[in-house]
Amino acid sequence: MQRFFPRRVDSLEEIFDFVAGFFETKSIDESHSLAVNLIIEELFTNMIKYSQESTRDISIEMDTREDGLVICLTDFDVEPFDITQTEEVDINRPLEERTPGGLGIHLVKKMTDSISYEYKDRQSKITLIKRLEKNGI
Repeated sequence: MQRFFPRRVDSLEEIFDFVAGFFETKSIDESHSLAVNLIIEELFTNMIKYSQESTRDISIEMDTREDGLVICLTDFDVEPFDITQTEEVDINRPLEERTPGGLGIHLVKKMTDSISYEYKDRQSKITLIKRLEKNGI
């Protein structure tokens, strides 16, 4: 299932409805929706914030596989930003020694089982795998 969303923060409500509809269609337990919504919200808002030169809608695609969920976000006409190459955040450092940023991506990495990144022809695509319990699909 794929949809395109305008690159505006107010698209998030529509995105959450898309996720809920996908979960319902695929009979995925709603207990997974908070994590999936958080993952998508973080990546979608980063695409808006850091690729302001693009006016194209952002694609969100979701599918299931035997052991879980596949989520792809594709941003068009943008510079590359490889989420898999970001520095790890040291969450054990005192707050006064930390620099702002990076916690959202840190959470995305912790909440997913696999992340891959592709960049070609000014298209930036992040693919995530999130395993779900057998009874959740």
